[in-house]
Order: sequence, then C-alpha cells, then structure tokens
Amino acid sequence: MLHETCAYTYRYYLRSPVQLPSALPVMIEAFFSISALAVFTAILLTQIGRSEVWRAMVAPLASIIGSGFLVSAPLLGRELGGFAILGIAGLCAFAWAIGGAVRYNILHVEPLLEQALPPRNVAVLERLSAFTLFFAYVISVAYYLALLGAFVVKEVTGTADPIMAKFIATALLGLIGWLGWSGGIRKVIQIESGVVALKLAVIGGFLAALAAYGCGLLWEGASVMPPEPRGDWGSVPVLLGMLIMVQGFETSRFLGEEFGREMRVRTMRYAQFAATGIYVAFFALLSPLISAAMEGVGETAVMDAALLVSPLLPLALTLGAVASQFSAAVADAIGGAGLAHGATRRLTGHQVYPVLVFVSALVLWETDIYEVIALASRAFAVYYMLQCAIAAIVTAKAGGDRSAIAGRILLTLLCAGVAVFGIPAE
Repeated sequence: MLHETCAYTYRYYLRSPVQLPSALPVMIEAFFSISALAVFTAILLTQIGRSEVWRAMVAPLASIIGSGFLVSAPLLGRELGGFAILGIAGLCAFAWAIGGAVRYNILHVEPLLEQALPPRNVAVLERLSAFTLFFAYVISVAYYLALLGAFVVKEVTGTADPIMAKFIATALLGLIGWLGWSGGIRKVIQIESGVVALKLAVIGGFLAALAAYGCGLLWEGASVMPPEPRGDWGSVPVLLGMLIMVQGFETSRFLGEEFGREMRVRTMRYAQFAATGIYVAFFALLSPLISAAMEGVGETAVMDAALLVSPLLPLALTLGAVASQFSAAVADAIGGAGLAHGATRRLTGHQVYPVLVFVSALVLWETDIYEVIALASRAFAVYYMLQCAIAAIVTAKAGGDRSAIAGRILLTLLCAGVAVFGIPAE
C-alpha cells in the first residue's frame, strides 16, 4: 500500500501544471500543521470549547459541514466550472433564508405548540414535518456511518467489503446509542465537540495549505484562476438537489432540552455564518485545482487534487473525512433524538437514543442504503417546505409584514421544487 501511495503521488506531481520550488511542499506542510494545531487548540483548550455558545453550535455546524464538504467542489465544478463559487454562495444564501424561517418557528411557533390547544393547522403541519424529518434522520445516520465504514475498510485493506463496513457502522451506532442512554444529550454533545474540533482543525489547515500553494503559483507567475465558466438550464435540477450539502442547521430546533430559544437561534446563525465562510473560502482557494478535482470521483476527488499540493494533505483529509462522517451522523442522531423526544413526550432524552440507533441499524442491514438516501434527500426538502409554510401561516395570523409572508410562501414553493425536481447530491 505504501509503495502504491508513493507511486500515485509521483504520478500526480508529474501532472502538476507548474514546476514549483522544491521547498514549497515542506512550507505548505508546515502551514498546514501549524494552522491545524492552532484551530484545534483554540477550540478545545480555551474558553471557546467550554462555552455554552460553542456547545449549542456544535450540532448544526457538524451537520452543515458534513459529508458534502469534500464532494461539493467536484460536483459544482462539473456543473458550473468557474461559476462554482457562485453556486456554493447561492446554496448558502438559500439555506440562510430557510434557516430564517426555522429560527422564526423556534421563537414564535414553539410557544404555540406548547399550549394546551395549539392552532390545529399549525399542529398538523408540525407533526407531519416531524415525521418526515425523523424518517430522513434515521436514514442519514445509517448512511453516514455506512460511508464511514466503507471508507475505513477500503483505506485499510485496499478492497471493498460491504459486510465489514456494516459491522463497523453498527458498532458506531451502538456507541452513539450507549452514549445517549448513559449520559443523554450532554454527553453526546461532548463527544461531538471533540470530533468537530478535529474536523475543523483539518479544514483550517487545508485552507492554509491551499493559500500557501496559491501564493507559490503567483510567485512563479502561474494562473490561479478557476476553469472556464459553464452551466445551462440542465444544471438547475442538479443545483437544487445540492441543497442537501448545506443542510443541517435545523438541528438547533431540537436542542431545547439543553438550550433556550434565544441561544438556539443565535448559535444557528453563527453556525450558518461559519459554514458559509468556510465553503466560500474553500472554493476560492481551490480555484487552481478545481479542474483536477473534477477528474476524480466522490470524496477521493479532492484528495487526489490535494496530492498536487503536498503528499501530507490526502492523509490529513482522510482523517477529516472520517471525522466528517461521524460528526454528521452524531449531529443527525442528536436532531432525531430531540425530535422523537418532543413528539412522544413519553420517552426521556436518555431513552430515545437507543430507539433511534436501533431503527437506523434496521435500515442499515435491511435496505440498500445508497438507494433510500435519495428519498431522505427529498424528505429534508419536504421538511423545509413544511417549516416555511408554518412560518408563513403564523406570520399571517400574527399580522406580520406582507413582504415577510410573501417571502416565506416563495421559500415554500422553492423547497417544493427541490423535493420534486432536484437531483439528490448524495
């Protein structure tokens, strides 16, 4: 395996568009290491990691920057070419608008639902959206861990072994269920915090390495421009389907057992701001390598392109990919458990985790997880459609601004369009 990796690295260096100074890879690796260590230290070894704001941010941030982070560049690059950065910015803006409806519902709809007799139409739509989202969460948790298992098996053995991958995923499901049962949401968030810190450290180091690589290209007089822009009307359904890549902010809605409404609203905003900044910076700094990333497949596409920068980066990104899959699974488990707890009122926060992971395990072993994820992608869009509709109804009943009502109706229709016409990015 080591010999193959070295040969693979050598072949990619031969394809490098510019002969950079021999010392540059060493400098890039130094930038990566220092930046990654600085981010990890800043999060976990300072007051940041111990603050309530960070703990409330962890779940939505982990879910937004999940498995879609590494595949976003090759997917958007193939569809939009040099306009890829505009595509990711547009997706983040769309997600921000939907997040605004969810935040409105946290502040204004949740109190209505806690009344003895909540408005019937709102209660029916909320129950329907809860059922839809629970379905999506159960599949997503199984899917993320199935991908993680498959990725680990292939990296360790060099071959695919679906059964072994499922055993790894099942063991991780058991770990999440045990953590939730023994310590509730607080213990799960503690584990999630460490994994997210590791993931953000790898991402921060990668961005620093890309910046150093870009500076090296400029120093040598090479171009750092992205490929030629492309795209037509056929790209619209694909772009709509990519909403799933920036989905996950709604998990703040289901942290009410641990955090108040104002805190959840504020930290959802922070999580979306941070995710948007990371995505846009990633696309801007990756511009010289998007063409190389477009040639690869799946999560390994960006890793293949990273070989042009430094042999260390694919290894680091492998660790980041594993952390991304696990943190995304845990984030959706937190969301699903909080949703089930709110819907049943009979299961405690400790009891819902074993139930959730048991159902996810059934999905993992009894279905073709890679086929049903397409349904889950559409289910997320349906959930957003229902949440925007609820926000529009409650805003209208409260005598809110007409432009706000019209905007939420438009969002409802757009989310319906994603559910019907979007080609799922997963």
